[in-house]
Amino acid sequence: MHILKVLQKQSRLFLPYILLLGVINSIVYSGLLAFVNYAVKGASIPFIKGNDYLLYISLVAASLLCTKIFQTYMVKLTHNLLLHYELSILQQVRHATFQAFEKLGAERIYTAIGDVRILAYIPEVLVAVVNSSVIILCALGYLCWVSPLGGVAVLGLMAVLLSVYMIRNARIEKDLNKVRDMQHDYHTYLRDLVYGFKEIKMSSTRNENIYQQYIRENRLEGKELGSRSAVRYLDNELIGTYSWYLALGVVIFALPQVLHLSALQTVPFVVVILYLMGPLASLVKIIPYYTNVKIALERIDAVKAAIDEVVEEPASMVTLPDTRFESIDFIDVTFGYFDAKDQLVFKTGPFNLRIRKGETIFITGGNGSGKSTFINLLTGLYRPLEGAICFNGHTITAENYAAYSDRISAIFTHAYLFNENYDGFDLSSNNARLVALIEKMRLQAVIKLGTGRNFIDTGLSKGQQKRLALIYAMMEDREVLVLDEWAAEQDPAFRAYFYKHLIPEMQQKGKTIIAVTHDDAYFNHAGRMLRFDYGKIVEDRHLFHEDNTTFSLDLIANVYEQ
Repeated sequence: MHILKVLQKQSRLFLPYILLLGVINSIVYSGLLAFVNYAVKGASIPFIKGNDYLLYISLVAASLLCTKIFQTYMVKLTHNLLLHYELSILQQVRHATFQAFEKLGAERIYTAIGDVRILAYIPEVLVAVVNSSVIILCALGYLCWVSPLGGVAVLGLMAVLLSVYMIRNARIEKDLNKVRDMQHDYHTYLRDLVYGFKEIKMSSTRNENIYQQYIRENRLEGKELGSRSAVRYLDNELIGTYSWYLALGVVIFALPQVLHLSALQTVPFVVVILYLMGPLASLVKIIPYYTNVKIALERIDAVKAAIDEVVEEPASMVTLPDTRFESIDFIDVTFGYFDAKDQLVFKTGPFNLRIRKGETIFITGGNGSGKSTFINLLTGLYRPLEGAICFNGHTITAENYAAYSDRISAIFTHAYLFNENYDGFDLSSNNARLVALIEKMRLQAVIKLGTGRNFIDTGLSKGQQKRLALIYAMMEDREVLVLDEWAAEQDPAFRAYFYKHLIPEMQQKGKTIIAVTHDDAYFNHAGRMLRFDYGKIVEDRHLFHEDNTTFSLDLIANVYEQ
């Protein structure tokens, strides 16, 4: 069983604990059946000599103590397993490239984390399975000891009932797998509703369709499958319960006639059948939980395998030489977009250029021209399909990509501000540099410091959030700053202030600035213009350099040839 293998892998003591619980409970339940047998005969156990109640209390106490120890062990083991699966998934995800993360999709990760929580049912499932199974085995052994043919007959009847139950359960499992697939789709629709709320509100048709045709239909179908599965489980429980009344009728009326059993031989069969009803009912009720745990483990393993396919974690991380930034070179760099069948559908590049220390580069081009792909390559989010990227002459490889990204600050189009201070900045009013940056970004009226928590509230307008993101980027104090449509949400006055004052000031402090922009009114504040179209750089124009000389594309080509 897959569940047993997973638990054994988590703890080597698991199987010995299971075995110990089974042995002790088999002794206990066999002893209890012996008490029942002798009580029916009106006799006492020979070697006890009138102290039957002491043995009875000892057996019950031993079972209670053993079950308590095992349950405690299983609870701790299960929570360790939950932690292991949840952290291992997140550990894999955080080492994934941005390309791999895009391919996986956030919804699969959310669903996998939800499946992890289902594993909390494992202690309840296993304790019930072990106890019920031991009771059933002991009872069948006892029946075979009283009457071999009668024991075999009861065993055959149980086998038939179990086969019917498992066939019905297999059908239910298919429905539960469909419910899990629908949960994944549901996360997708919820993500669209939450993150695309502005766009949803801008179209009555879109608003109606996402709810009626997707969210509501998904939930209705999920409800139908869930209800059908629940009813089938109830039917199984009824079959399991009332089939034992049938078995009881067979024992009372048929077995004595067929096997010629005496009344004294029949009574133990009746008692044992009644004794088995509780454990069998418990076993039947636990099967839905077992099925959910089994499906959850299968899906978690599938997600982990999918992550393993796209995550290429290097054997060791390599740092870049701790020298001042001088240049970034793109040498015949291309990038490819692939469809679901891994067929190349679009290729950008090749990109050949050098970004020098202290440059201010503006990037422009239409939608789909390749700007975002280039920015993702520049920042290390995308890996080249072909060619190489070099930082200060050092080729960037899988081993040093993290070190490369650590040398660049970036604010993307849809900048995200975190809900905690993960960078560990000093965000108190005692930080003079922070206070100066807040004033420089003209946010002193909306940002309140000294609240007792080392955090700045992100409840700001979009433009103000971009300014706060720039403050954080400045506090990172990296020499290369990438700004993707940073000024798009700024008001006209601050936009002019950004181009005319902030960019020159950052450049004077040694920053190399690469900014994606469509603000053609301020193109004269760039030192260099890159224009993209159809996935290529169609123009690379130096407006001025330190000595105010103008560079041509021919001169740039000569540099690369040398």
